[in-house]
Amino acid sequence: MDGSDESGPRRPDRYEPLPGLTELPAWVWRRTGRGPRLAALGALVLAIAAGAALLPGIMESKRERVEVERRERAERRAQLVRRLEADQRPRFRRSTSVPAPGAGVNERLATRAALVEELSAEMLADARARARRGQLDGPVLRVSCEPFPRTVDGVGADQDLSRRRGRYACIAVTAEFGGGEAATTGVIGHKYRTEVDFATGRYAFCKVSGQAGPSREQLATTPGVCGG
Repeated sequence: MDGSDESGPRRPDRYEPLPGLTELPAWVWRRTGRGPRLAALGALVLAIAAGAALLPGIMESKRERVEVERRERAERRAQLVRRLEADQRPRFRRSTSVPAPGAGVNERLATRAALVEELSAEMLADARARARRGQLDGPVLRVSCEPFPRTVDGVGADQDLSRRRGRYACIAVTAEFGGGEAATTGVIGHKYRTEVDFATGRYAFCKVSGQAGPSREQLATTPGVCGG
């Protein structure tokens, strides 16, 4: 009978606690055999090679997308410019309110005042027609004009016989505020611009179109025949 004692104390197995998340990859790598390590390295090399092969195609595809987006933005901008220019297309008129040869001061001033009233009525009709078509907010109540650019005295060419031509900034009024006991008055509406030749009765007017947004970029300028 063997006299050795096998019931004595045994040494516990060595235990390595699971590391934290940041140290886990290195811990797994140490416990992985040589064969799996080589396989993993081979897979990594293949992945890098595949990525290098695909990179030119990815970059080319990205450049194409950027170019397509650039062309689409340019086309949208061009469409907006065309719409604004069509919206601002000048309307040409010729009035019969012109002074007779040798007319006196009062008659000349009266014909100029009548011409301004006539062109205001033309702009009013234009704005109301646009409102009926749904191109402008309405209702359009009236048209109010002032000399352009503004001057301290506010005297326009219709009151200054030394000036043959006059430019005016007008508003097709859709709402008014203030009045009565209010200290501040004003109007809200759609902008128009006009230039008139009082000697011939010819004039042109344009609806001024603006672009909303923080850039305040003026995509379409007011035509010069309407006084810019």
